[in-house]
Amino acid sequence: MKIQPLALFPLPSHILPGGKLPLRLFESHHLQMLKESFINDQGFGIVMEESTTSGQSGRILPVGTRVKVTDFYTLNDGLLGVTVLGLERFCIHEMETDPSGLRRAKVEMLPNWPSIHSDFNDKLLVNRLREVFEQYPELDELYPEKRFEDASWLCQRWLEILPMPIYEKQMLIAKQNSEAARQFLHRLISQ
Repeated sequence: MKIQPLALFPLPSHILPGGKLPLRLFESHHLQMLKESFINDQGFGIVMEESTTSGQSGRILPVGTRVKVTDFYTLNDGLLGVTVLGLERFCIHEMETDPSGLRRAKVEMLPNWPSIHSDFNDKLLVNRLREVFEQYPELDELYPEKRFEDASWLCQRWLEILPMPIYEKQMLIAKQNSEAARQFLHRLISQ
């Protein structure tokens, strides 16, 4: 079990391996995290954060995804925008917040879900995801090469975009393969 340090970027949403996500970076600790991710060439971690009614930071859930920046740009409001690519999942062992507000953790990398060939039963999942890409061109542009034939890729994209309770999402993300997510998605999408 190899434990390594990783800066964290908490969000109410999530990204999984093979996923892409545009981010707005505006706080000084976000920029510090970005700088460190280039210096140490290990990227940073995206983790789900429980939302609170008070606006304070919520609980960080233990399974996240290490990401790397694939593109930078200036947003219309003058802020820095980046697009990140999900590389591999991890589990947090220890976490602390530095004086600037940057969260850092000691994490253990988890194996990515093995690829599984989509079969006839996945046809509805594939068709509905194609419809989502057609309705949301900004999402479609993130994936010029879609891997609909890979059921694990398919399930991961669904888990990224579905609005669902974060604890339920976290439970599916933490599994060793895509089978639980696949069964869940089949039940949900076929209704």
